[in-house]
Order: sequence, then structure tokens, then C-alpha cells
Amino acid sequence: MIHQRAQILPSEKIALVTGGTGALGSAVAGRLSSQGARVTATYLHERALARIPDALKDKVTFVKADVTNESEVKALYDGIVSASSHIDIVVNTVGGFLPRKPLTDVTVEEWDLMMNINLKSTFLSTREALRRMRGQAYGRIVNISAMVGLSPSPGRAPYAISKAGVSLLTDLSAQEVKGSGITINAIAPSIIATESNIESMPREDSSKWVTPDQIADLVCYLCSPAGGSITGTTVKAYGGV
Repeated sequence: MIHQRAQILPSEKIALVTGGTGALGSAVAGRLSSQGARVTATYLHERALARIPDALKDKVTFVKADVTNESEVKALYDGIVSASSHIDIVVNTVGGFLPRKPLTDVTVEEWDLMMNINLKSTFLSTREALRRMRGQAYGRIVNISAMVGLSPSPGRAPYAISKAGVSLLTDLSAQEVKGSGITINAIAPSIIATESNIESMPREDSSKWVTPDQIADLVCYLCSPAGGSITGTTVKAYGGV
């Protein structure tokens, strides 16, 4: 297990975390910052930003951006590179899910929502990251897939397919930059032990779930020099599920 305070990242790396106000995104942003990275994190809604502790706001630069919008993603990356001349680490945590329902009840709006928020956001951010990392000796991209994307279960078609797409995108894009010093991996959690998930599923044994801090540890390892031989992989982070 990676010790939370162990220094495993090269210092002064420039990092971006999409979805930085979420339970997972904020944990990842805080962990990267504690490792010496200069972190920018995105948010979409002011009310979500208001819930972020001041201690994290002091360490992380929060930028409003809709990462399903191509022009906003381009502007986000342009701003980071303009300020820092390059970008080293990108962690794409933006995502969402729908309640379980049969395919016959899924609306086009629900289908598009899952494809946009989970897959399109990851595609746009990964593409822009690769465009700006080209020629670097070090680059790390980590995407968030899901257990159901690897082991589908009925009633979760739009979510499962969008997350399976994240894993496939990760594999294919990693093949395009293999041997370049840039690695692209994904993490597939089971249920993440967030406050909202625990409250919404009170009968489930949340002690078996994976925590945001455990995922943040894994992100840091994949972004470290020691993790440089791992690419194109979706790591199963299922906990006890």
C-alpha cells in the first residue's frame, strides 16, 4: 500500500484534475498537491465550489469549465499551458450515473447524458492533453472507468457502455503514444465510499467499497516514475465488492 505522505511524484509537476469539486476529484486534487504538483481543477457549478474547504482552495486553482464542451476544454488547456508552458499530469474524474432501469425505459436524453458526461468529456480532455504533451519525456493521463464497464450487469446499459468506452479509449490512445514517455491508464472502481453513496444505499456494507483516498493513492502511483511501465491498462479497484 502506498503511504499517503510518501513522496513518489517528481516535484513541481503541472497537473489538471477535471471534476475537482466531486468527492473523488477533490481527493485526487488534494493528494497531487500534497505531492508537490501545481494543480488546476475544474468545476461546473458555483454551489459545488462553495462546498470545497478553504484549505484546498488555497492549494488548488479552481477553474470553471464544462468539459463536455470542446471550445471550453480547448480554452482550459490553453490557459494552463499559457501560464505554465506545459502540462504533465491529467486526471479525468468527471462522470455520472443513472438509476438502474431496463433498456426499454431508457430515453435518448439519458443515453446522451451518459455518453457526454462519461465518455465525451474523457475523449476531449485526453485529446487536448495529448496534443500538448507531444514531444515530452514525461506525461501521465489517468481516466476513471467503472466496475460495471468491465463486468456489465443488467439495467445499467448507458452507464456501463459509456464507462466501457472510457476503458477502450484509454487502451487505444495509449497504443498511439507507446514508448514516448507518456502513459495513459484508467481506474475502474466498484462503488466509491462517498457520503452521498453511503446515504443513498444505507442497507449496503460500505466497508467493502473503495474510498476516494485509496483511488487517489493509485492515481499517484500511476503518475509516478515507478508507474511508468504501466500503460493502456484499466486497473480494477473493487475493494471487497
